[in-house]
Amino acid sequence: MDRTLNKLESEILELTSYTGKVILQNGGEVYRAEDVICRVGKHYGYEIETFVTLTCIVVSIKGKDKQYHSLVTRISERSWNLNKIHKTNKLIREIDNYTFDEFYEKMRKIDNNFYIELYRYMIGFVFVSIFFTLLFGGNFRDSLIGGLTGITVGVGSYYLGKMGANGVLINSIGGMICTVIPCIGNYYGYTNNTSIIIISCLMNLVPGLVFVNAIRDFISGDLIAGNSRLMEAIMIATSLAVGAGVILKIYTTMGGVIY
Repeated sequence: MDRTLNKLESEILELTSYTGKVILQNGGEVYRAEDVICRVGKHYGYEIETFVTLTCIVVSIKGKDKQYHSLVTRISERSWNLNKIHKTNKLIREIDNYTFDEFYEKMRKIDNNFYIELYRYMIGFVFVSIFFTLLFGGNFRDSLIGGLTGITVGVGSYYLGKMGANGVLINSIGGMICTVIPCIGNYYGYTNNTSIIIISCLMNLVPGLVFVNAIRDFISGDLIAGNSRLMEAIMIATSLAVGAGVILKIYTTMGGVIY
């Protein structure tokens, strides 16, 4: 009986940690990950305590025998997939409709599916680049150059992520691509609004969601997570600036002029 009970508690410990991991790995806030972990544990009648950072999830469960069991889960990579967060939240709201095994299987399906396809990724980058170029005062030709740059940045970022490149490298290369194509267009006389195109394309990579999550974690009282997110946003912005700055320096040294 005790062995069966301990096995159940271990499975619940694994499930709650896994649920929090799905939330955290796909762009969810730390307080949201902690909330879903506690809600899932409470549903199965267990008292859960958890501590979550951007790189680690610690879950402790108080068993029926009054003994505590803990599990540490390492978060080695993070991405941005709000569709997975939405489906996880929806599944948790409907948890009463599923058995333990059914709920666990649904969570695995959410984690292993619903990836952002390359064509959706590219469409997003192209639309952001084109319409921000027009919004900032560029003309139709500028928007076409922005769209071409957006496609290139999108494809590059997508495959660099697939290869396991770290965020600093991805954003540095992204900043370079956002700058080099408009500079080439300026060199051959296709545009005089180089700065507008560069800024518009960089909008794809600006860490807006990271910064918002940092503010939300601060507001919820999680200062450690808020500081971590804020530092992540600063690192991304710095990487973009370095990548773009290197290309601009090379271009101006060669005699190019940025308008």
